[in-house]
Amino acid sequence: MSKLRLIIEPIPSSSAMASLAKLLPSPQWERIRRSVYKRAGYRCQICGQDARLNCHEVWYHNERTGYQWLMGFQALCDDCHGVKHILSIGNRHVFDRLARHFIEVNRVSYEEFQTHLRDARSRQRELNRREWHVSFDKYAFRVPALRDREQRRRYVELENPCYRQAGR
Repeated sequence: MSKLRLIIEPIPSSSAMASLAKLLPSPQWERIRRSVYKRAGYRCQICGQDARLNCHEVWYHNERTGYQWLMGFQALCDDCHGVKHILSIGNRHVFDRLARHFIEVNRVSYEEFQTHLRDARSRQRELNRREWHVSFDKYAFRVPALRDREQRRRYVELENPCYRQAGR
């Protein structure tokens, strides 16, 4: 398979809440989001559509150390963003639409999509085999003091996998 423009990005289940968007107060997240869209010329950075955009967080996972780092952001249309997270899509119609988008953007066959999907699922299983520590790296300075009760709860869940697993 040739180099793909649009790929599926598996994430560890334990890191599902690891999102700067979920931790920051809305005004701060809005500033980041708007600057990402402006930098991208208000177009999807993968397919070029000028449709509704999402601010996608780009993460790097180091399996040797068990750390994941927030590397930056991408402005993505709904469909490109959906493909990035297709492993969590339960609706068959949405899944099929995203599969068609993947095929169209990458100019590949359905079989090549299936191979990439299978590889992404396998990678997610590998990522789920270990505990992950989250680093917002150069964006950590933006995470404010945890004064808000809901924000503290989300941060505790993010930092403590045992807390999440116990369903607290």
